Amino acid sequence: KRVVIDKPIGRHPVHRQKMRVVPDHHRNGGLPSRSGRLPTTSAPLSPSQAGRHALSFVDTQAFDSKLSLVQVRIETGRTHQIRVHLSDRRTPIYGDEIYGLPDWNKRLSKTRKIERPLLHAWRLEIEHPVTGEHLSFQAPLAEDMWQIAKSVWPEGETERE
Repeated sequence: KRVVIDKPIGRHPVHRQKMRVVPDHHRNGGLPSRSGRLPTTSAPLSPSQAGRHALSFVDTQAFDSKLSLVQVRIETGRTHQIRVHLSDRRTPIYGDEIYGLPDWNKRLSKTRKIERPLLHAWRLEIEHPVTGEHLSFQAPLAEDMWQIAKSVWPEGETERE
């Protein structure tokens, strides 16, 4: 299943080291948000708070009723883009101390002895800034991540590279 997330990302207004999906008051025509508050326009947002366009494509590879194994392709490359977009959908990255779920992260640490986000750049593609040459880099999953991925997607064994 593919999900397209097209939501702007900007700095969190209180936690300056954190990013967030910026509410788009124009999309809902000025209607109240889920909290019941009307959008306000009294204080202009700084450029970093106003957010920049961010586009992510999320393909679910497997789901075991608790965890999902997904492949994400980002079009824009904003700071923390994958982490922010998935957290905004209420599907945060396991082990992510900033955007994740503390209870799940504690469980991951206790049961699997993993104390880092389960986020892996399998392939990176860029255009060389000087030559314009298309460059592509690939890296296999770390063994600890692979063990968790297999528990969600046992038939994925043949997909590992």
